[in-house]
Amino acid sequence: MRRFLRKLRGLLGFGLTWGVAWGTIGAGIGMLIGVVNPGAWSWSNPILVWALGMGMYGLVSGVGFGKLLTIMEGRRTLWELSLVRVTVWGTLGGLVVPPIFGLLGFFTTGTTLVEVLGAMAATAMLGGLSAPATVAVARRGELPPPGERAAIASGDVKSGSFGPSTSVGQ
Repeated sequence: MRRFLRKLRGLLGFGLTWGVAWGTIGAGIGMLIGVVNPGAWSWSNPILVWALGMGMYGLVSGVGFGKLLTIMEGRRTLWELSLVRVTVWGTLGGLVVPPIFGLLGFFTTGTTLVEVLGAMAATAMLGGLSAPATVAVARRGELPPPGERAAIASGDVKSGSFGPSTSVGQ
């Protein structure tokens, strides 16, 4: 049961992190829409609408990415993950979100295939950018592998760096 709760916490962590980041991007888009088209304020708050919509996309995409990462890379440590493969999983995790929302009936009547494909391209791009960034941040918060910790402790660090993405003194 503990292992299940730890995995659930990890998935929710990915989802909430991506949801907040994507929601912030959505708020920026909504602000631009409100400035370019002041009429948008007459029927709703574009900042809030875009922030909530993109935040939900990010939440679902982050959870999907986390699950895909667990399935495909579950036996690797954080330090063994290839950022290229992580980017692929993030892109796939983002790509499937708009069709899922469409199947659940979240798109308005009259949404065209071009609009759905555009949403898929945008969320795939955001997923492809969010995934390696998330792993890089997680690596910075975790200790390097034991062999590299020993090198740091003994002062036997070559060229001032250790681990794939962390440098000494940072």
